[in-house]
Formats: sequence, structure tokens, C-alpha cells
Amino acid sequence: MKQILQTLFILSIVLILDCRLKKPVYHLTQSEAETRFEIIENIKYELDVHLTPKDSFEGKVKIYFFGKKLRDLRLDYYQGKIKSIVLNEEDLTNLPYENGHIQLPANNLMIGNNTLTVEFETPYAKTGNGLHKFTDPDDKEVYLYSQFEAFHANKMFPCFDQPDLKATFKLNATVPKNWKVISTTLPNGQTKGTNLEEISFSFPESAKISTYVFSLHAGPYQVWEDNFESIPLRLFVRKSLAKYVDPKDWFTFTKEGFAFFNSYFGIPYPFLKYDQIIVPEFNFGAMENVGAVTFSERFVSRAPMTRSQRENLSDVVLHEMAHMWFGNLVTMRWWNGLWLNESFATYMASLAQAKNSEFKETWISFFEKMKQWAYDEDSFVTNHPVEAKVSDTEEAFTQFDGITYGKGASVLKQLVYFIGEEAFQRGVQNYLRKYSYSNSTLTDFLKELEFASGFPMKKWSKDWLETKGTNQVELTTICAENQFYWKIVQSAPGLENKLRDHKTILGLYFFDKSNKQLSFEEVPVVYSGRSTNAIFPVKTCPNYTFINAEDHDFSIWKWTESNKESLEYVLEFDTDPMRKLILWTDYFRQVQLANITFDEFKDTAIRLYSSETDIKIKRWILSRVAGDNGSTYFTSRFWFPEEKRIRDLNSLQTFIWDELLKAKPGSDEQRYLFVSLVDSTYTANAKKRLYDFLENKLSVSGLKIDQDLRWNLIVKLSSLETERTQIQNIIDREKKADPSSRGVNSSLAAEGAEPNRSVKEKWIQILLNPKSSQYSSSTLRVVSYSLFPEHQKDIQLTFLDTYLDALDKFNNGEDENYLDAFAKSLAPDFCTDETLLILKKFTGNHPRLPAPVKKTLLKQIDSEKKCIEMKNKHKDLIAN
Repeated sequence: MKQILQTLFILSIVLILDCRLKKPVYHLTQSEAETRFEIIENIKYELDVHLTPKDSFEGKVKIYFFGKKLRDLRLDYYQGKIKSIVLNEEDLTNLPYENGHIQLPANNLMIGNNTLTVEFETPYAKTGNGLHKFTDPDDKEVYLYSQFEAFHANKMFPCFDQPDLKATFKLNATVPKNWKVISTTLPNGQTKGTNLEEISFSFPESAKISTYVFSLHAGPYQVWEDNFESIPLRLFVRKSLAKYVDPKDWFTFTKEGFAFFNSYFGIPYPFLKYDQIIVPEFNFGAMENVGAVTFSERFVSRAPMTRSQRENLSDVVLHEMAHMWFGNLVTMRWWNGLWLNESFATYMASLAQAKNSEFKETWISFFEKMKQWAYDEDSFVTNHPVEAKVSDTEEAFTQFDGITYGKGASVLKQLVYFIGEEAFQRGVQNYLRKYSYSNSTLTDFLKELEFASGFPMKKWSKDWLETKGTNQVELTTICAENQFYWKIVQSAPGLENKLRDHKTILGLYFFDKSNKQLSFEEVPVVYSGRSTNAIFPVKTCPNYTFINAEDHDFSIWKWTESNKESLEYVLEFDTDPMRKLILWTDYFRQVQLANITFDEFKDTAIRLYSSETDIKIKRWILSRVAGDNGSTYFTSRFWFPEEKRIRDLNSLQTFIWDELLKAKPGSDEQRYLFVSLVDSTYTANAKKRLYDFLENKLSVSGLKIDQDLRWNLIVKLSSLETERTQIQNIIDREKKADPSSRGVNSSLAAEGAEPNRSVKEKWIQILLNPKSSQYSSSTLRVVSYSLFPEHQKDIQLTFLDTYLDALDKFNNGEDENYLDAFAKSLAPDFCTDETLLILKKFTGNHPRLPAPVKKTLLKQIDSEKKCIEMKNKHKDLIAN
């Protein structure tokens, strides 16, 4: 392997010397947006489209707007065909059309009312952005859906595509007669077209909204209908997937959201109806289009949903609904304000679940997912302030991250703990009333909160929103003669970080070891500056103390001493799952910081697993011990010689198998254990067990191996088998049994996972040329993430030069979702000093890489550094 690394290092130096500076293509800059905002206002769109199952569609858009200044005016439209342009009755069809926009000359504009008419033809997208087309392999039906955030409305029709140029939209859509059409409003009529096989739907003028939340979806969707008070509710999904959808859950979660938000915001739902459309090949989890929210089909399970899956669905339904007020009714001026949309929706979804749903454990999930995503994202060199500077729409894409979602929401949670729930709610209500149907800035939001609470928001904003970085804290405690002394020392790692004001809770544990019990007390504290301390009386001295007991704060607890024995006693005998998960997470962070080994963590986790009663914590433990992605005990075994690796992984499989046999039949835990059994499969014994499950030679009472789970087994086995006869027969059989889109993608993933360099070469070439491929971006993403599992790093290493060369050739006009997936899925995570140096040199010598690619590479450099530190912590174990 070292010889391969040396060869690749030489090749990379040659590649690095070819440092091409690329000219930006079509993205809109903030400066251009500000200029355009000064030129026009009062925009109205009348859109007429003819949608067929062909590869493109035709349309005409009339845009009415009021001219304020006579300057050249940019019209956005990406890679379509302009058939005619008429501005104020002047034919401008021959205007230059390049780089995704047209410059309308100032001398053809008027101060006052203007009318622009454009006839166009646009290819359907296969990237998930613009107007995406999907053909269902089950029944060959065609489905369309739109995705416009952040800068993709112009990939469907010519428009002024920026969030502060709000407009009204009228729509007419002619489609095959068996199709439904869904948009921002309900259709006010339908007529037969000149073609008897077609029908036209007309939609009335919408409220004033941004282009990125207008939408259009069409196809023979299955529909269910309900209502909440006077609000019509509809749920759509493609017909072949309808049997797996439980509309009862969807409508229940939706009604719970409306009941809470209508009351909390003090403004009734501001739009006329509420549709939810489950769509295929979606790039994200969901999208808050006004009145027509799209959801990924990942929220449809072909097996009974676990409680965690249902909780997650409820959370996403509520997140998107919160956007109807925060984001759609009131919208940011520019993409630097994205955090307020996403952070607020994230926070409000958890608040709504806690107040008005069955999922009272929501704040535990928030801590486990959003909070850890935030801490992780903020630890990279690519971190940024919550309110970030965004120079253009390409950079806007990179802001959809753990800081914009998780940290922003965590900071809001901290703020609410400071100022109180009632004051926060009053400020939010005032803000929404004041800026309804318009755009706002951070300053606007802060003014309303300060007025409602009396809390000085300017300093808080500077500290928490406009300065990047996470504070680390050290906790020192001394207790004697019933006097408890605590001291918190705060630090601000990073050049641009700063010390902040925090409000948190100290948790005090008192042990009763003779009865194997404990008691708990909490003490609210405020700390700021470099050091804060205090003394208070206690009845008895605590045996164990920790910080941020209820997770109101946003900081990293930097352990000065582990006190492992007391920690394990708390983890074993405390009954509060929030406190325990906080402590488990802090404990695992010591592995990530290279303070302890994975082996130490695994021993504790396995010892305490059986006595744990909370299913969330059990699932969390399994993911850290047996997960086959990221930093886990399982993946760390590939640092070790083969003999020890096999011994350790056989031991891990034995533990999981024993627990699987003890788990309650049909329970969520049983399913989690089985998934962990699959994930941690590597040895011959483990492989044989999976084959026996697939061939119905082995079963576990109550465990149902549904079709998606079967594919998980198959992809895992395919990644391990150089002898292909048995696994290939199973793949071929399963393809016939499951012709669905999931089946097709899974069979391709199984092919891509094969440990064969020629197979990898085939797929790498397809991934390098997505536009000429028969596959959608979604399918290519599935394959790319299956290409190089942890045990195939030797094969991946031989493609490092190909990967870097490809990144060098991508330009700024490529679809950012595809660039992001390509860069992340194939990123070189080899945990070696040699590849770390190659990545540093390549990134340093290519300053004009597309923004998503550059961010991925910089994060990968940090990840390699962390991995090398963790690996070095294990060097004595590896040597022995």
C-alpha cells in the first residue's frame, strides 16, 4: 500500500501543477441581486406550460413588472431554448443568451409598467433540480415535480430568481388526461385541450411569494384527502408506492402541526390549502413549497415503521409546516439569512412535537441528531457564522449544513432559556405580523425580540450569530463540609472565535451504592468570560457532576479527568435518557479526541447494553460500535492486522447475535440489532449467517426481513465476495422479484460494491460523465456511496488520481447536488499522512474549485487529521 501511495503522490504533484482558474458560469451574485432589486418591483408571472412524457416541455411566461430605474436587467434561464422574447412589444429574440441568463437592454425598459413575454422549451431535469422527470419502472408511468431552492426556478422557466423579488403566480398547465397537477393554489378550472388525450388545469393568482417556493408537480399520483378546520389537506404519492403509505399518520402529524402553529404564531395559516407530495429521486428530505410541500420517498418504508421513523416523519412534517410562516410568509432578503428559515423551522418542529404530539422524547432526538451535527460541522475549518456571508447562489448551496440547521436551532434554544418562552413567542408574533408577505433581515428579527423581552440582542447576536466557533468548557468542583464549589473555565478555540455568555445547568448525582440507586439535583448557572465560579450549600457532597444537564447550552465539555468508574455507575443506574445520552456522547467524544481507544469505549458499551432500557440509547450504542460508516469500533478494526481484525469482529458478531436472540420478537430493538449484525459482517462465519437468512435456512422469531432489508444483506455480501457465483445468482433472482425503482437502484449498488477494479472503473467513468449517462443523479448517488466500503480502501486508493483529476475538470455550472455527492461519496478517507499531504497540496493549489467540492475537500483534510490522531492512540494495540 505504501508503494501505491508513493506513486500517487508523484502523480498528484503533476496534477497540482495544472492549476486552472475557472470562470464562474451562471450563478447570481449578491451584488447582481441588489442591483436588480433597485430596478424592478411589483412582479406578476403568468405561466403557461404544455407537459408531456417527452424529454422536454414547451411554455410561455408573461412577466408584468414595475420599472424603477432604467438599467440593463438580468433575466435568469438555465440551458433551455428561447423561442421568442418580446419586451414592451419590441421583439428581442436575437439577444445574446449565454451563461444561464439574458441581459434585457435598459433602452427597452420603461419607468412604470413593463410586460415581458418569453416562449421557451426546457429539457426535463434528471438531477432533481428544476422540473424533474421520473419514469416508474414498475408501471412505466411518468411523474414530474419541481425543486427550485436556492436558484433553480430558472431551470424550469425564465424569471427573476432571487428571494426578495416576491411575485404573484398564475398558472395554466396542459397535461395528459390521466395526470393530476399540483401547484401553489388549488385549480379553479379544467378544460379539454385540442388534443382529446390532454386536459388543461388553470390556477388562480397566488399570494406574493418568492420564486424558490413556487412549485409545479404533475403525474398520475395517488391522492388522499382530509382537512383541518377550513384548510383542505391532500397527500400524493406515485401509484406503485401507495400501498406502503399510511395516510393516517401523515394527516395526524399535519393536524397536530396546524393546531400548534396557528396558536403559537398568532397568525392563522396564511395560504389557501396544504398539499404534501411524496416524490421520487429527491435530493433532500423535504421542501417547503407554498401549499405544496415535497417529501423524499425515503419517508415511505416497505416495512412497518419503527417509532424512530415515525418520530422523524413527524419532525419533518412540522419543520416544513413551520416554513409556511418563517420563510414563506416572511422571507429573508438574501441567502445570508437562510439560517433564520432553517434554524427556526428546526427549533419549532421540536417545540411543536414536545407540546402537541406523542413524541415527548423529541428533545433527546434533537440532541442526538441536530446538536451533534452542529458540533461536528463547527469543528471543521469550513465553519462559518450562523449568519454567514454569501457572495452568490453557488455559495448559498454550501450553507445548507449543520451550522445553518443544527447550530442555529441550538442557539435559539439557548436564547429561549435566557429570555423565557413567553417573551420569545411575543417577539416572533410581532415579527411575523410586521413583515408578512415581504422580506426581512437579521436586524428586523432582533428588534422585535428585544422589544418583547427587554434582553439586549445586539451583543447576543454578535457573539452567537455573527461569530463562528464553539466554546469549550472545563468544569472543576470541590466539595467539603457541605459547601459545593464550582468553577467553569471557558475557552474559544479558533482565530475568529470568542468567549460568550451562557446559561446552563449543573447536574449533581448522589450515589446509594448499597441499593444500586442514585438521586439527582440540578443547579441553573450563568457563566461568561474566561472564568466563572461560585459556592453554594448542599446537604451532602455529590459523587459525580456534569455540565449542560438539560442541553440548553451550546458548548463542548472538555474533560479534565474521566472518573470512569463514577461515570459508568451513572450510565448504569440513572433512569433519565436525556442525561444518559448526553453523558454517553461526551464519553464517545473522548474517543474522537484521541483521549481513549475504541476498545475501551466498546468494552463499556457492551457491558452496559443489556441493562439499558431506553431504545434510543441502545440504538445509539449499536451505531457507535457496529456501524459501517464513519468513526466506529467496527471501522477502526481495519487499522489492525487481519488476524486481530477477524478475532475482534467475530467477538462483536457474537455479542450482537446473542442480544438479537434475547430481543423481544417484532420489536424495534430486534430490527436495530439485525441491521447492526449486517453492518458489522466481514468474517466467513458472519457471511455464512447472512446467506442462510437470504436462503431461508435461518430465521429469528418475530424478525421480518422485508425487501429493503434483503437488499441491505445483498449489497453487504456483494462487497465482500470475489467469488461471484452464489451472490450473483441471488442478485439476479432479487432483481426479478423486485422491479421497483428501489430494487433497480439496490441491484446497481450491489454491482458497484463488488470488490473488482474493472467494475469500479466502469462506474467511475459513468460518474465522471453524468450528463451522457442513462441514469438520474439520484441513481448515480446510490451507486457512488456503495463503491468503496471500509474494507475496499486498497482498491479506492488506485483511483485517487482519477478522483482529483475529475474535481479539477468540474466547473461552477455543474449541478451542485451532483458535485456535492460525487465529492463526498468518493472522498479519500485513508487515514494516512501521505494522502493527507496530497489533499492539502491539491486543495491549496486549486483555489477556484466549485464551492461544494472545495468545502468537501477541506472537511476531508480535517477528518483525515482527526482519524490519524485516533489511529495513533491505538498504535500499541495495533502493534500487539
